[in-house]
Amino acid sequence: MFRVVPFALLLLGGVACRRPLTPEEDRAQALDIVRSRVSVVERKGCPADVVPDRPAEKKDFTTYCDKRLSWCAEACFGSDVTACYSLALVLQGDTRTTEWAEPLFYRSCALGDMSGCTNRAAGLQVEKDGPSSRLRCVALTYERTCARGDPWGCAMHGLELVQGKSVPRDLKKAREVLGRACTLGDGDPACKAAKGLLSQMDAYERDQAQAPGTK
Repeated sequence: MFRVVPFALLLLGGVACRRPLTPEEDRAQALDIVRSRVSVVERKGCPADVVPDRPAEKKDFTTYCDKRLSWCAEACFGSDVTACYSLALVLQGDTRTTEWAEPLFYRSCALGDMSGCTNRAAGLQVEKDGPSSRLRCVALTYERTCARGDPWGCAMHGLELVQGKSVPRDLKKAREVLGRACTLGDGDPACKAAKGLLSQMDAYERDQAQAPGTK
């Protein structure tokens, strides 16, 4: 006897039988989404221009995109700040996709993530090509993210003040700024970097004080 199967059940059956993506296919699909949707501003803009006044709430980004990169890409362009930042870290960890992490850091910055702003500035800083004005953008981004409490922003802003390349050299201010890099505790990588730089400054000042002819 012929039995008519309801159309809704056919749809459900089609969904259930769909083959899941392999990890390689999932990554490739995520990358296609990013390539097709990032804007020129997200690729070329200065993160200092979009540093938020207050940070957005971010979930556990370390596992947010695990085994679902294409889902994360869709969520990012649906304004999910955690998805943008988490996916950016995944893409940054592969030399084949590093360049596509940068616009995602910018996008997460614009959505309210201070770390995204600082990371995008760090990406601009190491670029070989680009306008010289980008270094001023980098310094300004670090200054603004530090002012809003980002530990790595303070560590990098302190380094800029010590080097005196993009901003006037100011060791006294650098010490104050570097001291603000430890808000997450001594074990935080930003704090360790800041303390390392402070130790170098201390050693340099001791050497200068002990140099012949120094009063």
